[in-house]
Amino acid sequence: MPNFCLDSNVYIQAKNGPYGMDFMPAFWDLLDQQSERGVIYSSTMVFSELADGDDKLALWAKERKDTGMFVEPNGTVQLELGRIADYVKNNYPENNVKEFLAKADPWVIAHARVNSDTVVTQEAFVSQHSQKVKIPNVCGHFNVPYVNTWDMLRSLNVKFTLA
Repeated sequence: MPNFCLDSNVYIQAKNGPYGMDFMPAFWDLLDQQSERGVIYSSTMVFSELADGDDKLALWAKERKDTGMFVEPNGTVQLELGRIADYVKNNYPENNVKEFLAKADPWVIAHARVNSDTVVTQEAFVSQHSQKVKIPNVCGHFNVPYVNTWDMLRSLNVKFTLA
């Protein structure tokens, strides 16, 4: 079973949508459990994006800062980030490059590539002719597998049931 490196939008869309923290605590417990097992993680750059808010998700992230859920990029990940940045700079318009590189997205891809893991993102692949830099497109270029939240849950054989 692959390990999974989660993008910020996995947490944000879960909180705002089907896995609201107020009515679906099992999802958030699952994230803690899978993180403790070393199955899922995120970059510390994801932590920064989540902790920057002023809501329950920011508090949740801050409570997990030093638990292993959020991983610091090592030197190899930083080198890989450079390769990703070079590719993006050479293939997309400058304004979109700046936006992409300012976020956690390239770090998530770099972590997954270095660790032979799978990226989890709610972003979708866009046409090759698109000017937008999207995680699935960059993953595809670097042969990094990616899935969405639901496919990750299926891969983990997760079943949310009522007691």
